[in-house]
Amino acid sequence: MADLEPLLRFWRALDSAFETVEPAWWGGVVADSRFPGIWDVNYARVETDDAALSLAEVESSLLPVMDRVGARHTHMVVFLPEQLTPLLSEASTRGDRVSWDTAMELRQAPNETGGVEVEEVDPHDPSFWPAYRGSLGEFRITEEDAIRQLEDIERDVLIPAGKRWFAVREAGRPRALGSLIGMEGVGYVDHVVTFPEARRRGYAGAVVRRIAEEARSSDLDHLYLLTEPGAGAASLYERLGFEAIRLIASTLRPR
Repeated sequence: MADLEPLLRFWRALDSAFETVEPAWWGGVVADSRFPGIWDVNYARVETDDAALSLAEVESSLLPVMDRVGARHTHMVVFLPEQLTPLLSEASTRGDRVSWDTAMELRQAPNETGGVEVEEVDPHDPSFWPAYRGSLGEFRITEEDAIRQLEDIERDVLIPAGKRWFAVREAGRPRALGSLIGMEGVGYVDHVVTFPEARRRGYAGAVVRRIAEEARSSDLDHLYLLTEPGAGAASLYERLGFEAIRLIASTLRPR
């Protein structure tokens, strides 16, 4: 648990930027009525390692809040899934989709960018938001309402909270993106993406290296990211000095 505590400290601080955080002995319920279609901000944060925790107990706190904000999904993030196998099995058995992320922490400084220019993005730059919206398709997000809500989260919550964006451009257009947000002395790398026509040019690695440099210069003591287990991106992050520390599980069920 000690290796995960800084990430949890960051996660709790990030959750506090949203409308509602209701603590529970096992973690807490996070919700925001402005973004009912986005499950990442309407969910149960399950931090406990107590295997006796049941789905019914989580949902006795979660569902009333989701009803109140009009959330369209039931979602849990389980930070210690090895200890909560019964909870995850219960959710899977009833039909919830269970997915996994590998939490990785930067353990050594990455090498230089290799000549690829990475710039920090001004969120008022008119070329950024179309690129951001277009990049969501690379994460299989195509519904217009979800895209609009995610853009609103960036504009109204995350950028005001200190989130910074970085890009590699071709002919003036952002062709690779990535972001850094730091809270409680902990940094988090998010939304690293290269558009298909610009892949295999080292852009994603250059963006992550730049983010790592910015994290060091911002006195962030830890830098984390999440990636799919076994994905090609995990190998890239390992080459850049990130080390896998543990798996995190998520469950999702449409309402």
